[in-house]
Amino acid sequence: MIKYIMSDLSEVIMQGYMGVGQELSPILNIPVEEIELEKTKNFPLFIKLMEGKLSEDEYIKKFLEITKWNISIEDFKNVVRKVLKKKIPGTIEILKELKKYYKLVLLSDNVREWVDYILNVNKDLEIFDYKFFSYELESIKEDNITFVKVLGKIKAKPEEVFFIDDSLENIKSAESIGITGVQFTTAKELEQKLKEKLILK
Repeated sequence: MIKYIMSDLSEVIMQGYMGVGQELSPILNIPVEEIELEKTKNFPLFIKLMEGKLSEDEYIKKFLEITKWNISIEDFKNVVRKVLKKKIPGTIEILKELKKYYKLVLLSDNVREWVDYILNVNKDLEIFDYKFFSYELESIKEDNITFVKVLGKIKAKPEEVFFIDDSLENIKSAESIGITGVQFTTAKELEQKLKEKLILK
């Protein structure tokens, strides 16, 4: 029986680092596709950031040294924060409805400085009973040990948890230890899928 709804944050409830390219493109005069390619090429560096092995300043400094983009660390940080305060329409309303029947768990691959900012600008996130972030857990969701750690902390069995994430890889990681999940696309589709699975009335 499902007792916990576990939800991702970035690209599900709030915009995340994926949206930075659109904001950086006119500033740098570089196509969005090129920006995203550089982010992908340097993803191992980003994983270190999410696992708490680099500070935000250290990551951006190294990243800008590699890309040679003409933007200051502070301006880059400001662009990121502009993106992070944007909400994904409709998701928080669904979670508030789910809160009536289940414990809510937030599990996000994220950055300490970004989380501090997000929690300050979005008080809706206070609806979660538990919040876990990769920089605290020192692992990301593609590694299923992350889910094992969280289950231990909330004292839940895999079959008691339903997981929502925009990443299919993260869903598969959760499913590998017995957690049922659904890939997020839009709030409207999520609501439909939850009703089909009889999780949302």
